[in-house]
Amino acid sequence: MIADVIDPKALQAALSSPLAGPVEWHAQVGSTNDLAAERARSGAPEGTLVGADHQTAGRGRRGREWRDSGGSDIAMSLVLRPSEARAASLLSLLVALGVAEGLAGLIEERVELVWPNDVVANGRKLSGILCELAWEGGSVQWVVAGVGINVRPVPQVADARWQPGSLRESGFMGSRHDVVVAVLRAIGRQYGMWQAIGSAGVVSGFSARDPLKGRRIEVDLGDGSAPVSGEAAGIDPQGRLRVLTPEGERQFAVGEVVRVDH
Repeated sequence: MIADVIDPKALQAALSSPLAGPVEWHAQVGSTNDLAAERARSGAPEGTLVGADHQTAGRGRRGREWRDSGGSDIAMSLVLRPSEARAASLLSLLVALGVAEGLAGLIEERVELVWPNDVVANGRKLSGILCELAWEGGSVQWVVAGVGINVRPVPQVADARWQPGSLRESGFMGSRHDVVVAVLRAIGRQYGMWQAIGSAGVVSGFSARDPLKGRRIEVDLGDGSAPVSGEAAGIDPQGRLRVLTPEGERQFAVGEVVRVDH
């Protein structure tokens, strides 16, 4: 049975550095990203975690709504304070990789990563990530990494790129505490390695879970232009998506994959 309550003290005790900061967990909030941003603006240290059983105004990339089942899924946001040079390029991929590796230890299905940060298993989305940055004077002051994880089945979403899946549907019968600990530990490992050696570990880890390489895709740049079609060729050292088009290779730092030919 999925636990209904997450104990922030027990959760904090189970976490390890480098991202073992203060933990707060709420029954309901508007958005954990918004609340974590408030904490960051007030000087909260790196590793501060804000979680909730239910969000009334959860959001994903491009302002999409992020739905949860209320009391049985996970919505949490992590405060990070990386160096300016590294913050904007690979951080979203790093967090997605940590989530994927954490979830892969909990279910038997292969967990994959669809650029830039969709965590999927068996063609269904288990988790979404939304990273929001604060700049001041040309420097990154802080980053809030929001993570939503479907533990139990959630309603289907009209016109979604990936219909939602859940850990329960994939056979997981543990607690939400187990999920949060596994994911945060994995994110912490990736973050520590990133700080120590740079992007190589993130790129290789992401590439190992990338199901798109060699397949025909379309990329929507979000600027009103026509989607770009071509063959996915993985990601480059900056985390940009490489696409082989008839005109040659292109790299994309922003956008999302809107079509995959099977």
